[in-house]
Amino acid sequence: MRLRTSFFAIVLLLAAASAPNNTVAQSLEDKAALLSLDAAFRAKVDVTAPQDDRTRALELLHKVIERISRSYIEPYAIRELANFATSTLRRQPIESPATDLAYAAIDTLVRRLNDPYATFDERRMRKRGKRTGGIGIEATIVDGQLKVIAPLDGSPAQKAGVEPGDLIIEIDREAVHGATLAEAMRRIRGPLGTDVLLRIQRKGAQKIGLPVPRTRFRVRAVRHGVFGKFAYIRIAFFGPNTEKLLRKALAEIRAEIGGATPRAYILDLRNNPGGLVGQAVLVADAFLEQGMIVATSGRDNKGSWRFDAYRGDFIKGLPIILLQNQATASAAEILSAALRDNQRAVIMGTRSYGKGIVQTAYPFGPLGRIKFTTHKYMTSAGLQIHGVGVLPDIVVNGDPRPAYGAAAVAIDSCPVAGKAQDRMLGCAILFLQNGGKIDQFLNALPKLQ
Repeated sequence: MRLRTSFFAIVLLLAAASAPNNTVAQSLEDKAALLSLDAAFRAKVDVTAPQDDRTRALELLHKVIERISRSYIEPYAIRELANFATSTLRRQPIESPATDLAYAAIDTLVRRLNDPYATFDERRMRKRGKRTGGIGIEATIVDGQLKVIAPLDGSPAQKAGVEPGDLIIEIDREAVHGATLAEAMRRIRGPLGTDVLLRIQRKGAQKIGLPVPRTRFRVRAVRHGVFGKFAYIRIAFFGPNTEKLLRKALAEIRAEIGGATPRAYILDLRNNPGGLVGQAVLVADAFLEQGMIVATSGRDNKGSWRFDAYRGDFIKGLPIILLQNQATASAAEILSAALRDNQRAVIMGTRSYGKGIVQTAYPFGPLGRIKFTTHKYMTSAGLQIHGVGVLPDIVVNGDPRPAYGAAAVAIDSCPVAGKAQDRMLGCAILFLQNGGKIDQFLNALPKLQ
C-alpha cells in the first residue's frame, strides 16, 4: 500500500519541553547565565502584573532557550542563548509587560540563529483586516538580502517579470536588508487589488522597479503534452494533490496517443521551488520499484525519518529524462536526487538550487510557537542537498565547459521545441531520439560556428 499523504509534513508539530533543568545537562556557566537572565527579567518587568503571568513569561523564555540548544541544526550552548536574551532584556523599559519582555528576548534569539526560516509566532489576538493577497514567489534570505528562488507558474510575480535569482532590495520604497524572511514576506502581502512595488537588483543589470498586483491565484501544479513518441510532464509546484494530478496526466497521455505507450518520459522540474515534501516523496515512489527516496539527519535524532519506495512503478521502467535548473529547489530536489541516485532518470540542465533543510515547529501553548531548522535532507547516496544541490548528468547552459565529469552542452547548440521555442526541451527530445545515450546525443548535436 502506498504511503499516505498525511504521513508527510514539512513542519512537524512537537510538544514543548518542560523545565530545561530536567531535560538538558547544564554546566555551571549555563546555570549562572540563566540566573543573570532571571535577574534582568525581574529588574524590568511590571511587578503590578499577576505573578502567574510573570512566571509564565519567564518559563517561556527558558523553554525556548532549552529547545533551541537541544534541537537547532547547529549547536548553541545554553549560556550563549541566555546571554543574548539577557542583553536584550537590559535594553527594555522599566515596568514592561511580562510577555513583551519575553517576546523581545525571543525575537533576538531567532535573529541570532541566522536561520532565514526561523520564526516565533505570538498567540495574540489580532484584528481582522482587509482580505489579503500575495504575488507568488518562493524566496529566502541570503547575506541579509531577500533572494527569489523562483516565481510560481502563472503567478502575478512571474507575469510582472520577476525572475529566479533576483534580489528584492526594496518593498514599497522601504529597504529590505536586515529583515527576516517572515517580515519581508509579510510586507509583500497586502490588501487584494493593490500593487506592491518591488525594487530589484538583477545580475548584470541595473536596479529595476516592478509593480506587482496582489491577487488570489491558483498554481497549475501539473501540465502535460506529447512530442512525437515522447510524453512531457511539467510539475510546477508540489501542492496537496500533485501525485493524483500526475496519475491523471499519465492516463490522459495514454488516451491522447490512442492507448499506446510512450517510448519515454520528459519530467520538467525547472523553476519548481518545492512545496509539500510528502507529495515529492509520493511522486518519486510513483516512478520507483525500490530504493531509498530521502532521509533526514539532525542533532535531535527524535525527529529524523527515512522513506523508501514501495513496489509499483507507474510507467513500468520506461526511460525518464528530468529537466532542472538553478531554480529547482527543496521538494523538487528531493525528487530529482531520488530518481538520479536510484538510476531511474538522466538529469539534464544545471545544478539545482541547494535548499534541503527541514523546519520543525514547537508549540508553547497559548504563549506562542517557535519554528527553526532542525534537520537536513540526505539522498540515498548519503549526500546532503542543502548548499550543494543536485548535479545533472548533462549540463545544458551557456557555458560549454565540462563540470564535475558530466557531459556539457552549450544551450545555443540545442534545437528548439514547442510553442515556447524551448532549447533545453529540444535537447531532451534529441537525447531520447538517440536512444538515451550520451555519446550518440553529443554526436547528433549541430556544430556551432
